Amino acid sequence: MQKRILLAACSIFLVFGLSSASYSADKVGYINLQRLVNESEMGKAARVDIQKMRQDKEAELKAKLQEFNNLRALLNKDGDTMDPAEKRKKIQELNRAYKENQRLLADAREEIANEDRGLVAFILEKADGVLKSVAKKNNYSIILKDPNAIGYLDPSVDITDEVLKELNK
Repeated sequence: MQKRILLAACSIFLVFGLSSASYSADKVGYINLQRLVNESEMGKAARVDIQKMRQDKEAELKAKLQEFNNLRALLNKDGDTMDPAEKRKKIQELNRAYKENQRLLADAREEIANEDRGLVAFILEKADGVLKSVAKKNNYSIILKDPNAIGYLDPSVDITDEVLKELNK
């Protein structure tokens, strides 16, 4: 009986001893991808370009919306006194202008979203090499890119600042 207890105790010690020894050498870190995109130099420069594109699209949409509003105002003001054929023509123009505005708005949103996704992909591609370099240099076994997938991570394992520093070189 004592041999079984001693054997079980040794087995438990061996399992826990070996497993804790292997885990103690593992280093875990994580990076905040949103911060990489927002705070990196290339991310900031690309955000300026995207903001310029957004402003250009807004100006184009504003001009088209003004045309639509002018046509609608004309119909509201003079629609009752217009010749029925002319009124029908103006209503068709108004409908076309409305559909064009909706299409332009959807296209602008899609184009801006595509640029944004492209920016994120480009930065993450560049950051991947830096991330691997930082991981090797600091002997990290695991680096998480989505710390939200884990219940809790100690802030001390956040290596975003180090990766940003290297990425901005």
